[in-house]
Amino acid sequence: MVNFKKIFNHKSETIFGAAMLIGGIMLFGSFLGFLRNALLASRFGASANLDIYYASFRLPDMIYNIFIMGAISAAFIPIFSEYWAKNKKEAWQFSNAIILIIGSFVGTLALLVAIFTRPLLSRLLVGFGPEQLEMAVVLTRIMMIQPILMGISSVTASILKIFKLFLASALAPLVYNLGIIIGILFFVPSMGLKGLAWGVVLGAILHILVQIPALFGTGYKFTFKFSIFRELKEGFKKVLLMMIPRSLGIIAYQVFLLGITAIASMLKEGSIAIFNFANEVQNLPQTVFALSFAIAAFPSLSKLNAEKKRDDFIKISFDTLLQIFFFLIPIAVWFFIFREPIIRFLYGYGKFDWTSTVKTIQIFSILSFGMIFQGVNAFLLRVFFAKGDALRPFIASVVSYSLGFLLCYKLGILLGVTGLASAVAITYLFYFLILFLLLKPEFSSSLLRKFYYSLGKITCVSLLSGLVAYLSFTLLKGIFPIDKVVNLVIDAGISFIISFVVFVVLCNWFKIKEINELKRIVIQKIHGAKS
Repeated sequence: MVNFKKIFNHKSETIFGAAMLIGGIMLFGSFLGFLRNALLASRFGASANLDIYYASFRLPDMIYNIFIMGAISAAFIPIFSEYWAKNKKEAWQFSNAIILIIGSFVGTLALLVAIFTRPLLSRLLVGFGPEQLEMAVVLTRIMMIQPILMGISSVTASILKIFKLFLASALAPLVYNLGIIIGILFFVPSMGLKGLAWGVVLGAILHILVQIPALFGTGYKFTFKFSIFRELKEGFKKVLLMMIPRSLGIIAYQVFLLGITAIASMLKEGSIAIFNFANEVQNLPQTVFALSFAIAAFPSLSKLNAEKKRDDFIKISFDTLLQIFFFLIPIAVWFFIFREPIIRFLYGYGKFDWTSTVKTIQIFSILSFGMIFQGVNAFLLRVFFAKGDALRPFIASVVSYSLGFLLCYKLGILLGVTGLASAVAITYLFYFLILFLLLKPEFSSSLLRKFYYSLGKITCVSLLSGLVAYLSFTLLKGIFPIDKVVNLVIDAGISFIISFVVFVVLCNWFKIKEINELKRIVIQKIHGAKS
């Protein structure tokens, strides 16, 4: 009989092992995301209706990212850890107070946005007609329930990560996508576009529920007294001081995304949907690998910084950064080589016509380059946060996204959605360069030389394996014509396997240590060892 309690309370003791666990679940969750998008593409095509749906997501998503992720990623984990080391009772009281604060604050904000949705969207979605705008208002108001639920769930997830219970927190995004899929399949036929919005709400509810068993397994109990605000005022002050610059940095990013949506709404109909479809696919590697490593490393980095173990802090930061590059660079190369089979396989159905497919392929190939730096940035930000530094990333974000928005506008108007995607990729690269230069003084010259040397080897191996993939794919297309999707998948699959084998062989030949760590984890999992 399956012991679900044991499964939900599984602990991962190493960063690499935890990252692989989180990444594996995120990979499955991403497949659900692709299924969700395939259903959307098949049912709606690159249409005005889908533009409305994605545009309606922007305000709820902005609130969640600014006021939830800002507090959780920058402040909650390190400060909860400090309380836990001193007084476990106070740590639980602190977490309960944060849940109430976030629930109340985001709930009030969501209500205000729901009241003023129409004037807000009328200024944002300047390219929408009256009927499109009215439907966007309705969907946005429904989806304002989402940030309230996700806020409470995010605090829960952070607690589980502190206790190294990564499994339950990693399952949450998976069931979130499941809720949206249920909305597409069962709510839309009877409710129309509003069914998509209620599917989002259902996903948020499932996001909380899947984490509850593991949360109570930590010994958590909800107790609260108003005097706790006075007793733990120093902790709340630290949260606020760290949250403000972090939240401002996220505001800069969310305004950047709002700008992209506004620009896309002025372009050809379906541009928002096409951009989002391509962006969803390129988000897979940076979510599965970069974000997984960032999530797994953050608690350890916070602890090392609190214990003033600078050398260990630098080593983990350095090793994790290279591990992320080890995954993202070859994947970006493969994405570029196999861009056509990927997009045709995922979206080339139903009402998603060939013109939309070709344009999505173009956008995807451009964003795949930016994916490398977008993923690395997710980790670099957490290095700053673990050090208690949220100010410098904020300045970097304002500079990067301000210049990026201007570039998006210029290239978007000039070249359409292709120019918009190019500007977005350049923005992520620019942001990475600023963050890396700010962290560069932390590394010794010898460590930097080692970093550049290792990064060069990874890039070289990735390009060589990509060349093999291109040659194999070109040869096979002559044998199995790609006019049929099944032949396209066969050609791409065989070419990828050949390229991947070459990649592994070259990694061993170039003595890239990350491949040995990956093999160790795989062998341990096969033999049932604890990661």
